[in-house]
Amino acid sequence: MIPPDDRGLLVAAAITVAAPLIGSAVTAMGLTRGKPRPFAVAMAFVSLLASLAVTTLWSQTDGAPRLFGDRLGGGRFVCIDGITAVLLPYVALVEMAILLVAPRRALEPSAVARLLFGAAATFALFLTSHPLLLVALWCATALPTWISVRSTPGGYAAARVFAIAMSTAVICMTIGTVLLIIDPPWAAAAGWVGSAGGWLVAIAVMVRKGIFPFHSWYPALFSGATMSTALAATMPQVASYTAVRLLIGHVDHPEGVAAELVVLSQLALVTATYGAALAIVQRDLRSLIGTLAMSQSAMVLAGLAGTLPMELNGAFCVWISSGLALTGIGLVSWALESRAGVIRLDTPQGRFWDAPALAAFFLLFGLAGIGLPGTLSFVADDLIVSGSLDEQLHAGLLVILATVLSGIAMMRGWFHVFGGPVESEGIRHAILPRERLALTILLAVLFLLGLWPDPLVRALDRATGRLLGVSAAGADRDLQDLPQGR
Repeated sequence: MIPPDDRGLLVAAAITVAAPLIGSAVTAMGLTRGKPRPFAVAMAFVSLLASLAVTTLWSQTDGAPRLFGDRLGGGRFVCIDGITAVLLPYVALVEMAILLVAPRRALEPSAVARLLFGAAATFALFLTSHPLLLVALWCATALPTWISVRSTPGGYAAARVFAIAMSTAVICMTIGTVLLIIDPPWAAAAGWVGSAGGWLVAIAVMVRKGIFPFHSWYPALFSGATMSTALAATMPQVASYTAVRLLIGHVDHPEGVAAELVVLSQLALVTATYGAALAIVQRDLRSLIGTLAMSQSAMVLAGLAGTLPMELNGAFCVWISSGLALTGIGLVSWALESRAGVIRLDTPQGRFWDAPALAAFFLLFGLAGIGLPGTLSFVADDLIVSGSLDEQLHAGLLVILATVLSGIAMMRGWFHVFGGPVESEGIRHAILPRERLALTILLAVLFLLGLWPDPLVRALDRATGRLLGVSAAGADRDLQDLPQGR
């Protein structure tokens, strides 16, 4: 029996998944009369409202995870906790912004149907901790991306690289998950079978997240696919969620697969620094965004491998702040490309005169992604650096170095795109109302959460404390050093 107080939570969660799924089916059947954007945006907006309802209803509970359905391997068919309540609105906002900004020629019914289906699969994945369902949803989230990349003109090479990476990840994930179920490493009588399963899942997470040495597909995806496909595939970070549920999601036995987490964290730190350094020398805007996304994604994984609630809290805040900022940068770049073609970084392009509003958004999103005071990334960097320095000095220093290099790459990109000589007699392209709306909402959320981070931080505090087996009071003490009023 479902408790009456939890029925509204389940209904809101079901609507979050069902809205884009229905939208995908309606669009695929051609019932939108050749204009899929309004209907798709409406379905994404319904998902956003439903996900916010999940967040609101969960915040009124005692903070304990709501688990429904059969139990298998430490997971449940439906799992709603503070992590789910935070990530669902984040993904819904990203998907809606993509649909608003996408150029008209990129919104063919088939492309919109794939985008909405991928969104529904991502929502479903964030609502479960069931191991076998996670495996199935890994396939469901990867397949639309591969089809979209393959159907993009000139995207065959990127599709091949993506297929090789995802096939490897899914195979490792499937075998590793089965081994974890057969011989759970968090059980007292665990043997080598469960340990091998943990390592295979860790490899799958590394490949899916583009962690060195499995990072080549990440920038290739941004270069060879449409921006909507690249952002929708990478910003949710489904591999990070999988790591949370399968590698650190067993509260009763937090030492279960610690060795895998240690290796993941060290390789993620290397990838974060390497990706940021690589971004400095990119010659086109898409490659810059791809390498920065790879770096920030690795930063999240490095934080998730921490043993302090503060560090995990910082990782989730980086997850959201970098995702919103990179989505904003990617959409600004896409808007520029729709007007001027491929944007090179070999020489200054002088685009400020052509698109001053887009230049302002690019700069603000760039600064919001590297720790501008008043934005969520400022809070996130403080949490993850403080947690890393408390635990491992070299980890904190690498996080700082990666942030500095990302800032250099971001400012170099801005000056090369918008600086330089201008063509005063050229055509000026005003920002479209739908572009302004989407970008303003993303930026407003970044500043709102940065100026008023307490609800987000406290919600994540309770969730990370439960993941690590730390009492809420103990986790609160770890956060007392967080300055107020940000």
